[in-house]
Amino acid sequence: MSSMLQMAAYPSRLLVARLLLLALALLLPLAAGAAYAADAEVRAEFRAAFEAPGGGAASADSEALRAYPLYPWLQARRLRLQLSDANAALDSLIADFFDRHGSAPYTQPLRGAWWRSLAERERWADYMAALGSRPSSDALLCSWLQARMALDRMEGFVDDALVAWRRGRSMPEACNPAFDWLGSEGLLTEDVIVERLRLALDAGELDLARYLTEQLPETGQRSWINARLARAQRGRFLRRLIDSPDAPIPFVDLEAGLRAHARREPNDAAELLAALTEARDFPEDEAAALTRAVALAASWSREPVALELFESLSLEGHEPLHFSWHARAAMWARDWKALERVIAAMPASQAEDARWRYWAARARQLQGAEVEAAGYEALAEDRSYHGFLAAERLGRAPALNHQPLKRDAEVQRQLARLSGVQRAREWHALEEDARASNELEWALGELDDAGKAQAALMLADWGWHRQAITWLARVGEWDDLVLRFPTPYASAFEAAVADTAISETWLRAIVRTESLYDPRAVSGAGARGLAQLMPATARRVASRRGLAVPDRSALFEADTNLALAAHFVEGLQERFEGRWIQTLAAYNAGPLRIPGWLPEGRALEADAWIENIPFNETRGYVQRALYHYLIIHWRATGEPGRILPLLEEPVAPAGICC
Repeated sequence: MSSMLQMAAYPSRLLVARLLLLALALLLPLAAGAAYAADAEVRAEFRAAFEAPGGGAASADSEALRAYPLYPWLQARRLRLQLSDANAALDSLIADFFDRHGSAPYTQPLRGAWWRSLAERERWADYMAALGSRPSSDALLCSWLQARMALDRMEGFVDDALVAWRRGRSMPEACNPAFDWLGSEGLLTEDVIVERLRLALDAGELDLARYLTEQLPETGQRSWINARLARAQRGRFLRRLIDSPDAPIPFVDLEAGLRAHARREPNDAAELLAALTEARDFPEDEAAALTRAVALAASWSREPVALELFESLSLEGHEPLHFSWHARAAMWARDWKALERVIAAMPASQAEDARWRYWAARARQLQGAEVEAAGYEALAEDRSYHGFLAAERLGRAPALNHQPLKRDAEVQRQLARLSGVQRAREWHALEEDARASNELEWALGELDDAGKAQAALMLADWGWHRQAITWLARVGEWDDLVLRFPTPYASAFEAAVADTAISETWLRAIVRTESLYDPRAVSGAGARGLAQLMPATARRVASRRGLAVPDRSALFEADTNLALAAHFVEGLQERFEGRWIQTLAAYNAGPLRIPGWLPEGRALEADAWIENIPFNETRGYVQRALYHYLIIHWRATGEPGRILPLLEEPVAPAGICC
């Protein structure tokens, strides 16, 4: 009987047994009684000590603090803070701490700081013993090589030093002794230098590439100088190659330079491609590679030359990316016959994706086929954006197929008693979700899928919806739509939309797509809170709509964030005449980008416009938000929303945003 079949037959007994084994394996003690419940007083005591400059005095710790699940984090921090004045006695204390606590997440900051301290103090024997095997990070690897040399542990040293050498980026100065040793031993041959040079060029490390080129014999430098210039100067340098057809340059760098130029100036790159091809007489495969590079870039800019270039190529040489953008270029040109032909030539693994099944049927419909005969039938059973569209085109209700996830009470109790889970819950309560996530991964990452699904139920009970949804996705549990599409912050949503023309359903669809209901979410670009507002956008919306101008921290408050988001969305709706597909695209990518994405002076089907949004993130965002809207509408009313009425032809924006 398979593991999953066993789990289905005996969920409680087997899962509990596995949790007990996991606790033993990871040194995660189970509490003697019920799950730990902290009060505000001990949390405040912990935070005060944890944030104190010296970590606070251990002698002042209360008994409640010593029993608090996060106390090991405080112990580890106190040890780390002492590393500024490290000595052998402290090293012994730290080593003993690791022996007792293993690889728990709270040991990791201390571990890294200790390793760095050992290297700075040149305690090489201790450093080697602490690391054990060859480390992966640049800084640790370079110090590890230094330790090997200092201790004369040279067996296998050449291979390990070359591992550092073969990283196509500038390495820390601590690697210089190892590199100097390789050079003194005559091991940095021209081939070895060229190997790193190629890696540096591919990584865009042009300063390193220049340095390495200078290490080559003068007779071998010209080709690599041209390689670097092609990547640095792009079109300007490549034009010189037209007049110097015999100038040496690796083809891969010529291609990279042309590709980079095409991303900025696709039509000029197409002309440059024709001139280069005539001047240098490329072999057929190289000419095709250059053509595909320019065609891709032109399709991202929705230039008519994209389809011309793609159509000049054999489909047999296409990779999945080329097929995708060849198909999109055909949509943009409204060449439905070409679209159908390109999809038919896709590899099966790509053509079977819901996206291309939809567009194969859509191409047939747009060429005159009856909707019932176009090929939507099987796709209409999919619970996906494209499946929902197919169902609507057939006049059917979307296939929601909601199936609640069964809760196992005993497994829930055992999960709650795991010390790593308790630490995760405390960090979440203290609004430190990054640390909480690390604890969860360490505590539960080895559970099987059934156990992880139960963990998702537990996380939803905490109100940590982002993690609950993420853990469901990790194990492919898609059927519980109530768990995947929760409705928290009811009063904040109701208040936010009260004086706008935006529905709560739409605002929830945006928030679900933006943050998975994480009020403390921060994007790499700096967007904040439930609706992922940029601080500058929030201030502008507040000023124009007569609302209180928020500071950055206020964007983590649900009431403030949602109110500003509702007004921002209302402004986008006004600017784009109520068209939701453009509103969603503008919300994600910024309203100033949308005019450049519109067809000039002609009609285009709205679903084709969405498919041709050049940013993968924004295209996916619009499609996910529409999908989320349909399901959230079902949650609110019992009836799924409809997508087709929202697919209105894009229009040029009006007015000042937003």
